Amino acid sequence: MTTRRPFLATIVAAAIAFGIHVAAPLRGQNLSGFTLSEDYVVEIDGKPTATANVYWSQPARAFLILAKELPTPLLVEPVSRQVRGVPLVKLATRSDGSVGILEGAALTPKAVIDTTQGLARFAVDGRTIQLVEKPPLVGWQTPESLSSYSSKYSERSAAYTPQAAAVASLRGRNDDVRLTVFFGSWCPFCQQKVPTAMRLARELAGSNVKIDFYGLPRSFGGDAQAKKYGIKSVPTGVVFVGGKEVGRVSADGWASVEATLARIVSR
Repeated sequence: MTTRRPFLATIVAAAIAFGIHVAAPLRGQNLSGFTLSEDYVVEIDGKPTATANVYWSQPARAFLILAKELPTPLLVEPVSRQVRGVPLVKLATRSDGSVGILEGAALTPKAVIDTTQGLARFAVDGRTIQLVEKPPLVGWQTPESLSSYSSKYSERSAAYTPQAAAVASLRGRNDDVRLTVFFGSWCPFCQQKVPTAMRLARELAGSNVKIDFYGLPRSFGGDAQAKKYGIKSVPTGVVFVGGKEVGRVSADGWASVEATLARIVSR
């Protein structure tokens, strides 16, 4: 669970306390399944705001933006290029943590989206709002910096259970082993697999096996480290023993990074 969701519950409760009501009902639209996303940043008048929560719904193909600086939640629909205001009391949090807009919500037209700059740009109540993708993590990273970038990394790391036998084999190594994980924070597969390497790094703390992480931009052909090691796709794990490359973790090898690493260094 993320740390931002309570903000939604807080503002909805406040709206109820003030007795906000809606009039015209909304019917016939699938405005459900909004899940909190940490892949986007909201800029208000040219400055990123730390108070914004951005939700995405694949069924609705729309974003829901909540921010303290905005008087009402905003439904942002890139396909129709429409931005509409949503009454706070018509937002409901489901048991799975997703958010939906309740039946009967009166959505107020607010703006038309300009898609020529970033993902979505529009003006509401005299303020310029822009939704952009979060800048990727680039360069050497630590498990702590990954977790700070997105709670997905720490949550998925905590949920992963490495194979005990493979971990024991790696902890018993007397030589210096290093796994360098090249990844893209923008890559969905990396978002799933990098946390397993983070968990393995924690399990191997104090041993001769070290794991480090290197973030790449979307177009990484010109990155010095990517060129040095011939990285063509992400995630790619380069395995070194005594400073010499002995193998790589890629594709199906990420199904169990600890087993793949143990197998490579035992050849």
